[in-house]
Amino acid sequence: MVKARRSHSNEDLNITSMMDMFTIILVFLLKSYSTEDISVAASSDLELPVSTTQKKPELAVNLVVAKSRIVVDGVEVLSLTTKPDEDNPGQALIAVPEDEKKGQMITKLYDRLLEKAEQAKALGEASGSSEHEFKGQILLQCDKTLPFAVIREVMYTAGQAQFGEFRFVVYKSEG
Repeated sequence: MVKARRSHSNEDLNITSMMDMFTIILVFLLKSYSTEDISVAASSDLELPVSTTQKKPELAVNLVVAKSRIVVDGVEVLSLTTKPDEDNPGQALIAVPEDEKKGQMITKLYDRLLEKAEQAKALGEASGSSEHEFKGQILLQCDKTLPFAVIREVMYTAGQAQFGEFRFVVYKSEG
């Protein structure tokens, strides 16, 4: 009788290579996964327009112009009013109160935005990084039923307060 030889090697499973592979895959997935954190104020008096834009939002000062108020970074700056529409008798238009304006400029909004610009400049200088430097960007959320005159006054005021780059916030259409 011939006995079969069995090799009794005492080899353990070496998983170092497998762990390296999983680490590389994990790092790749974490680097390629990105989220864009931007808050859109959910409100009954703000209905954003729909667009097919492909650009991703960037973090900036958030300016919301709803049907009844203007809000900067979550703080209400002033309330809007209605006035009779001269072109359509019996209809009303949303407008900035006349006592809140100097020409085209909305004074309370200008003061608030100028304060935000100064804060952003101070933060940029304190950090010493070009990433945090003030770029004059503003995220503009406007109700789609607002008259252009109100949006023009808001944009003019923002421009006077050193915010010259506008990013309009819209809902992305899925079509």
